[in-house]
Amino acid sequence: MPITISEFNDIKHKVITLMGMSGVGKTYLSTMLEGQGWHHYSCDYEIGTRYLGAEISDTLGEPNKITAQDLSQLSEYVGRLGKDCLSLEEFKRRQQKYYEAECQSLRELPKVVKEAHQKGFTHVVNDSTGSLCEIDDDILLDMIDENSLIVYIKASPEEEKEVLKRAQEYPKPLFFSPERFDYWIEEYLSEEELSSCDEMGPDGFSRWVFPRLFENRLPKYQRIADKYGVTIPSEDFHGISTEQEFLDVIISHLPETL
Repeated sequence: MPITISEFNDIKHKVITLMGMSGVGKTYLSTMLEGQGWHHYSCDYEIGTRYLGAEISDTLGEPNKITAQDLSQLSEYVGRLGKDCLSLEEFKRRQQKYYEAECQSLRELPKVVKEAHQKGFTHVVNDSTGSLCEIDDDILLDMIDENSLIVYIKASPEEEKEVLKRAQEYPKPLFFSPERFDYWIEEYLSEEELSSCDEMGPDGFSRWVFPRLFENRLPKYQRIADKYGVTIPSEDFHGISTEQEFLDVIISHLPETL
């Protein structure tokens, strides 16, 4: 639940969950904090290694080579839907596997925090994925809230335009909003007068669907932030280079009273 400035300042061992769309700065800030003594828990890395490591190797038929700096094999596993790519059945199977792995990575947060403190880390930053907002499990979200302060890094209108532009120029594998995926497929096939997903061009579908995915996620981020944490404009984090500057930005957006 939201906390006050004094409550935040009183927390000796701070745990921050950074939430927001891909490219908004979560990993940049996490890496900066890691360099200043924080434990950096990367959900993307844990998903690709611990929770989907064997699955990726078995599915792709090659060793898992994911590193914190190179997550491309995870994207390759998620794959794309359409002609000369994945069948709808296989695509959905991988989507479900990814979702389960993301939930597993988040459930580990209390254990991660405990082990980090045992290793001598004072603070922990939970570097979540862009699809955290798709977690349809209030019990899991409650647990994240109980063990961390959720900070929603909200992209500026300019950054949103850049994300949309980049998605048009460089279509990439995506995790889809589960409750909307089948509807989007049906809508796209109808608009393009196609009879099956096997006829879809993967680039064309990605470019068509991304703005819809994007718009569908924004209110989900905000709902989580309003219920559990704090919303901070991404530009407020621009140019910061120290742990104290990071904390000062958060404090400046917390209420004095609730």
